[in-house]
Amino acid sequence: MKTFAEYAGNFEDNFEDISSKSENFNENADEFEDIDSGRTDDFLQDLVEGEYEYEIEDEPEDEEVEYDEDDVDEALDYWERKSEARPKRQPQKEQAPKKKKKKHLSLRRKIFRGCGILILCFIIILVAVFFKLYSMLNHASESDHVNSYISESELKSSNKVTNILLLGVDAREGETSSRSDTMILVSIDRKNEKIKLTSFLRDSYVEIPGHSAGKLNSACTKGDYELVWDTIEYNFKVKIDYYMLVDFSAFENLIDALGGVDVEVTEKEATYLNNTWQKWSLTGNELHFDYGDSVHLNGEQALMFCRIRKLDSDFKRTERQRRTISAVKTSLMDAGPMELIGVANSVLPLVETDINSVALLKLGFGAITSYLSYDMESFQIPIDGTYKTNTSNYAMTFDIDETAEKLQEFIYG
Repeated sequence: MKTFAEYAGNFEDNFEDISSKSENFNENADEFEDIDSGRTDDFLQDLVEGEYEYEIEDEPEDEEVEYDEDDVDEALDYWERKSEARPKRQPQKEQAPKKKKKKHLSLRRKIFRGCGILILCFIIILVAVFFKLYSMLNHASESDHVNSYISESELKSSNKVTNILLLGVDAREGETSSRSDTMILVSIDRKNEKIKLTSFLRDSYVEIPGHSAGKLNSACTKGDYELVWDTIEYNFKVKIDYYMLVDFSAFENLIDALGGVDVEVTEKEATYLNNTWQKWSLTGNELHFDYGDSVHLNGEQALMFCRIRKLDSDFKRTERQRRTISAVKTSLMDAGPMELIGVANSVLPLVETDINSVALLKLGFGAITSYLSYDMESFQIPIDGTYKTNTSNYAMTFDIDETAEKLQEFIYG
């Protein structure tokens, strides 16, 4: 009888691959199929009839293992100690479903949010008040002044300095033209954090463009504020950004709205005013002046104080004007918001200016936040000791070019 191993050597001959190109061939399928050669039938028949047989080696029988009773006891003791040393697992407690925490704003965030709302409301109110006050101003017909007598490149300027020409006019009832009683260039120097006041004496003998040479205050009579603007730029070569025109009534209202101002008054000045109050008073009411380092003056008294001229000189007169402006600045710093609004309501309708709304908003915001805390410095033209007085017309002549350099140094240096 053949073993299976003997037959396995010839096993591969029992099958053969026959091409699927037979009577069962499918041309469209493009496939091959394996077809049994029929030889396996004989092998299976011989296997069934016992022609072949498998030779299987006998498996060894399992041997019985004998254990020592001492070894068994020792092993049991070991695993018992092991189980006792192992920490027992505690049964897990059923956890209650977590509640969603409500988001609570911290105290700091609540404070910030509240402050933000208050600031926003304050800004809205401030803007509304500003535009209301701005509408009360008398606006010039032309907001962009152009000096046709001198080119822009010849004028000294800086983006850190704003120059505002402040004109106080002596407007009398029934007069068609006014004289510029006060001419002060207010320079806001943001670089050096200073407010600089330059007083132009009205008897300064200068070249009036388009006209003959003459006193500076006559320019206002000949060509209104615009000619004063042109004359200062033409002679002193500094760029003026805006102008503000006020009369006596505006000045009085400003002082009274602030509740008066405290100004240094000398004994000589007080005596002069007490002897001549009938000449200077616009109301006819009797006025009395004290003297000292800090004398409280109302609107009418302050106006009389600023207009003193024949007591000494025009230099002293402009110095008194700057002293009063400094006192106004101090009072504005001490005033509350409602008081400032009251001042604006009283004064702005009497002010003429070419400052547009955007520029005025910047100036107003700057005044509230910083300008009022700036130091104040003073200058005057002509410079004391540099002029000569013409006895025929009392005009003061001086070196214009040298004075212009000194003025530019004061404002921009």
